[in-house]
Amino acid sequence: MGGSMLFRKSPEQLMSEAEQALEQLDFRKASRIADQLLRMNHTAGFEYKARALWGMDQPQDAIAVLQRGVAVAPQVWILWEYLGHYLSDIGRYGEALEAFRNGMACDGAPQDSFLYNLAIVYQRMGEHENALQMLDQAGRVIRKLPVPVLETARAYSLIHLQRYAEAERALQHAQRTLDTLSDPQMRLSTEASTLAYTGLIYHKRDHDSTLARQYAERALRLDKENHDAIALIRATNPIAEKPTPLWHILVEGVWDEPLEGVRTPIGFFANYWVVADTPDEALEYIRPFEPPSARASLKVSEAEIEDTVQGEPKGVVRTHGGYIFFQEGE
Repeated sequence: MGGSMLFRKSPEQLMSEAEQALEQLDFRKASRIADQLLRMNHTAGFEYKARALWGMDQPQDAIAVLQRGVAVAPQVWILWEYLGHYLSDIGRYGEALEAFRNGMACDGAPQDSFLYNLAIVYQRMGEHENALQMLDQAGRVIRKLPVPVLETARAYSLIHLQRYAEAERALQHAQRTLDTLSDPQMRLSTEASTLAYTGLIYHKRDHDSTLARQYAERALRLDKENHDAIALIRATNPIAEKPTPLWHILVEGVWDEPLEGVRTPIGFFANYWVVADTPDEALEYIRPFEPPSARASLKVSEAEIEDTVQGEPKGVVRTHGGYIFFQEGE
């Protein structure tokens, strides 16, 4: 009975249910709804199926679904956009550039966001002149792309081209226009990037690791997962000269700061991946990532060696932004 009921739902209903399932990280449900859309010959099925597979850590399968999608419906720009993002995230940059260019050529495709996406791929390839060209073009077409996002991306390439004065101007422009960002999450992550890139200028131009760290730590206060802030802090740490463990550390601590809808203080767990000789050393690298009021309470709950590295800086490699909270005594 359930299957026939599903068929009576309109594609629009199914799409909004798939979107909701993805938001709730229920990837299996999103995948099932995507199958329904595909049986109805609706191209949104390719998008939701791919996003669900990506969420389930099946990047190759997600890409294969989108490749089938663009073969069936080459005029649907959103399929090219996801294909470009996923190819770029697994390092297939040439194919990502091609996907974004194909998407940009579709009717109704948002030119500025495709140009921005092309710029990010060029940045990942280390081709910063090309990245800046794309961002300058994005700035000239119809403006849907928020100014602070554009200027922050320009600053990143300018820093890598050692055009520091221009980078500082771009960052100032981004900071002055942050209030134009209506999405609170985007605002936080963009502001975090402006701080991380300011720190990067101090690190690269002035070789001032103290100021660089201060800015990186301020960025992490806003967005604990900011890749550039994490990389900047690591760049100021000592190098692991001998083979050194990469630990997966579950830290436990006490959260004192106000939290919406929760009685504090409250216990929490958080996940980190850290290059360090011992779990205790790893903990010292983790402390700056947590609020100052929580740092003294941090302890290692679990530690597991995932890999061994050598010749890389020590410190936090990545973290999951999410926390698991628990009342003491649970």
